[in-house]
Amino acid sequence: MQRFSKFISLSALLLALVTVSFGQDLVGSIEVTTKDSAGALVPGVALTIRSTQGTAGFRRTVTTDNQGFVRVPQVPPGVYEITAAATAGFAETKQNVSVELGRASQVSLQLGVSAEEEVTITGGDVGVDTTNSEISKAISTKQIDSLPKGTGFTSILKVVPGVRAEQSTGGFTIDGASKAENTFIIDGQEVTNYRNADLNSNNNIPFSLVQEVQVKSSGFNAEFGGATGGVVSVVTKGGDNEFRGDFGVQFEPSKLQGSNRPSLTRFTSGSVDSTAYVQTQEYIQSPKSQYLDSMPSFNLRGPIIKDRLWFFGSYSPSIREQTVTSNFFSNAPSATRVAYGSQTYKYKSINEYSFIRLDASPFSKLRLTGTYLYNPLKQIGALPYGTISLSGDIPNSSANCVNFGGSIGTYCGNDLTSRQGGMQTSNNITGQAVYTPFSSVVATFRYSRGFLNEKLGNYFKPSGLRYICTNGNIAGVANWGSDACTQGVNDPANDQTLKDVSVRTNYEGDVSFLFSAGGRHELKAGYGHQSIFNDLQKNYTDRIYLQYGRAIDNDFNFSSLAQPSGPLCSLVGGTVQIVPGCLLGHAILYRYGELGSGSNLNQAIYVQDKWQPHSRLTLNLGLRIEKEALPSFNGYDAPFSFGWDDKIAPRLGFAFDLTGDGKTLLRGSYGKFYDRLKFKMAQGSFGGNFYRVDFFELHPGDGNFRSAYTVSSILGNFDDRIGGSCAPTGFIGSGISRCQNDYRVASNVPGVDIEDAGGIDVDLRPYQQREFTFGAERELSRTMVLSGRYTNKKLIDTVEDAGAISASGSEVYITGNPGRGLHAEFLRQFGYNEPYATARRDYNAIEVQLDRRLANNYFFNLNYTYSRLRGNYSGLANSDEGARSDPGVNRNFDLPHIGFTAAGGSDYGPLPTDRPHVFNMYGGYLLPWRGGSNETLFSAIQTFQSGTPQSTLVSFIVPIFLNGRGDMGRTPMLSQTDFNITHRYKFGRDGKYAVEANLNIVNLWDQDTVTGYYNTMSNKAIYNFASGFNYGCASGDYPCLLNAFNTGSLHSQIVANMTTNSNPTSGTNSTPVNRNALNSAYGMDNAFQGPRGVRFGFKFVF
Repeated sequence: MQRFSKFISLSALLLALVTVSFGQDLVGSIEVTTKDSAGALVPGVALTIRSTQGTAGFRRTVTTDNQGFVRVPQVPPGVYEITAAATAGFAETKQNVSVELGRASQVSLQLGVSAEEEVTITGGDVGVDTTNSEISKAISTKQIDSLPKGTGFTSILKVVPGVRAEQSTGGFTIDGASKAENTFIIDGQEVTNYRNADLNSNNNIPFSLVQEVQVKSSGFNAEFGGATGGVVSVVTKGGDNEFRGDFGVQFEPSKLQGSNRPSLTRFTSGSVDSTAYVQTQEYIQSPKSQYLDSMPSFNLRGPIIKDRLWFFGSYSPSIREQTVTSNFFSNAPSATRVAYGSQTYKYKSINEYSFIRLDASPFSKLRLTGTYLYNPLKQIGALPYGTISLSGDIPNSSANCVNFGGSIGTYCGNDLTSRQGGMQTSNNITGQAVYTPFSSVVATFRYSRGFLNEKLGNYFKPSGLRYICTNGNIAGVANWGSDACTQGVNDPANDQTLKDVSVRTNYEGDVSFLFSAGGRHELKAGYGHQSIFNDLQKNYTDRIYLQYGRAIDNDFNFSSLAQPSGPLCSLVGGTVQIVPGCLLGHAILYRYGELGSGSNLNQAIYVQDKWQPHSRLTLNLGLRIEKEALPSFNGYDAPFSFGWDDKIAPRLGFAFDLTGDGKTLLRGSYGKFYDRLKFKMAQGSFGGNFYRVDFFELHPGDGNFRSAYTVSSILGNFDDRIGGSCAPTGFIGSGISRCQNDYRVASNVPGVDIEDAGGIDVDLRPYQQREFTFGAERELSRTMVLSGRYTNKKLIDTVEDAGAISASGSEVYITGNPGRGLHAEFLRQFGYNEPYATARRDYNAIEVQLDRRLANNYFFNLNYTYSRLRGNYSGLANSDEGARSDPGVNRNFDLPHIGFTAAGGSDYGPLPTDRPHVFNMYGGYLLPWRGGSNETLFSAIQTFQSGTPQSTLVSFIVPIFLNGRGDMGRTPMLSQTDFNITHRYKFGRDGKYAVEANLNIVNLWDQDTVTGYYNTMSNKAIYNFASGFNYGCASGDYPCLLNAFNTGSLHSQIVANMTTNSNPTSGTNSTPVNRNALNSAYGMDNAFQGPRGVRFGFKFVF
């Protein structure tokens, strides 16, 4: 009884809530035209639209207008039956009407005639939507089940033209944009990570929950915001009037998977500046670990109250059990490598996916939907090493042990890691209410709340201070007394994430009006409200470096200290001599972490009119404006925000039925799209990061180092004031700290020095992209559609922490538009010459697609894209930095020469994800046999893609392009075959029951094509003022040096240093520089196509 009451309470809660984030698609629409046998329009026909074939429960009655037309908005994706009430003695029914997200399914219903023979089209397929100007693709559950794929919904995105998973960006690129510019939506709720715009595995839900996946690539309407890449929407399954379900399991054992790819490793010996320096390269082939991935699933749907209340429930966890035997070796080439033994580690992870959805229609004019997803990720154990470790660690050595003290004691190796792990708590709740008071008015209200606490790998880790002990200038002394720590003591890492909570809350309302005024109109106006709250205490660590035999001096950047309080204690015969006032050395207390709480607020107002001034012409006219308030983590206001007039986004499109028969579409669109700032920038600039360094001295008689040097004894009553404090003599407080530096002075603190805290351009412009698209679509037959498009997308502005090197030699960052505004002013002030690098990215593409829907037991899709992706900026995720995704604070534009090449001029060129030619094809054949009780489906996905450009980097303060982008050529063509076979045996009355077995193989032939070269040419930094490699610039004159770099004046010297391992001269000053500057791994294969993946499973359907 208690369980039943809890279920009722949960059901009530779900139905009371109402869902979605900023107007994301949950529905499509149906447009019906009624005609008589002669083709004349028939007005006033009552139509009943009812869901079938497992589609979420839906039933609505409408009436055609005086032109025999009716548009039914807010229809969930799926398959429907349309029935016309008896007219002139006849009642007509149209079956298998499919609805996709964001599209209008156009149906012509002929009354008073017998049903015409036609090819049955199944599986969510629709004809040409001659009213749609956007570029999107929907993948129904029928299509998903028919294709090879992984277990999470993102694995099916590869079938969408213009969408690719790229190693260099660490995720999906859509129409040239980086992965951090996509928005992921589940049941209207945005689930993109708040900080780095990634998709957590918690929200990569399994296909057992999925009704349809849609990708919007271009031309989407004004109700969509926050994406300059693509919008990926998922709609979950719902219940209907029939009880149905399935249960089964899938397995992915390590024994069936392809071998690990080799890892390029470089070993060095000797001093880099000496003739004895040796570089050795080797490909390390690591054995596979042993693991088993299992994915059980149980799903059930049906009515709670027939025709009124339906449910769908699913429990589909993903479980990995893994055993890794780590073999330890010295960090040396194979010829001299020493084996240190092995250690076996065990690990288990569980992605929980528990889901319930309720759909209700209390009366014909009101529809309610609510969902709840419980999706935490649990970790049991840890895997500190792979199957081969060249770290030099020895199993169960002190480096692999932690003394927790007290009754817990010391644990080492797998005894320690088996107790570690973590949990990433997550849950999402959504709800929606659709009210249709009149046939011409539809009102929608939505609400959603998502909770995520990212604290994996946090169990059974040491806390408290970490001590690291070294000797300083005086050699030969390993112990500075019984109270000092022994040289080499290095406590285990103590970084912990106590919390990283994000709560995303959205609510939105819109009203649609259907009316005639100079043609048909569907006018929608809406308001969206989204806020994200973040509370974090992450990676927080306190550690002390004890430097015996070294006093505080300028080498540790504390020039504000006039002098140490006393001399170092002297040594006589290797014995420390204690005299009054002498010092054993000094120490440094580091405190670092991310902590604080803050929230943002994004609001949007949008208007969209779907206007048909003529039956063959549709104009989609929209306008979106947004207001964005940024988070602050230190109690001060965020220094800037975007008002209603900063983000004005027109969305204009047209769709023209060229031939007038609903089979040929011409379309085009123009729009501006704005990003919403991610929290990574706000955390670093507006008080979310803490980084303090205290210096103190080590005196004889202080006592044992662990008890004498604690955070409280070092700080005393010092209040961690902004900017820290350093005293020429004495202490900064009642503790023993003599000096504290604050390395994370927030930019929003009033009155701070811009060189300490960085600057904010309060007049900066938001991240924005402009695009236009033209396309055509032609229905060649009832089962085949040919389409094409041309797309041009241009980045207008980005927001980054752009930098310069000041006169003091420190890096100063300006949050703004790189190369413009305040950043340009500072570059001029510091003496850097124009032109300044600004963000540029241009994407041009021509795409052709031939799609044959499932009919007569087979289907296929062929698509080809020719594209050019050029720029000096890949986007919010930086493919120039190996898939780094720190939006707004990547290395882009951090220094004045980033954006230029050593050869001189801009580094504008082919970006790392540029693939000019991409040809994809997929298809399948369904083989029925034994009277149809058995069905075997064979399907495959094949891709051929151009290689990606490879570019030489040299280390000139930071990695920088030597000659320009693409100077190393491209990697080889990439091809891959994915294969699926599914067999189904049906039995029982009407084949209601079925047993199914399936086999999925990704990368069927286990191809290992090279996907990247080692592209860093330099072995070390190739500039040094003291060496004479300075183009005549005075020591520390960075503007002089970098101005010379940007014009190409240093190129010949850099090339000379990179093309020989002898001692070249620096040109004008003829001073020997940079012996052994050439990295011997340069140009070698460094990344490879992933190995074959095999998964098989079984399912019982009832």
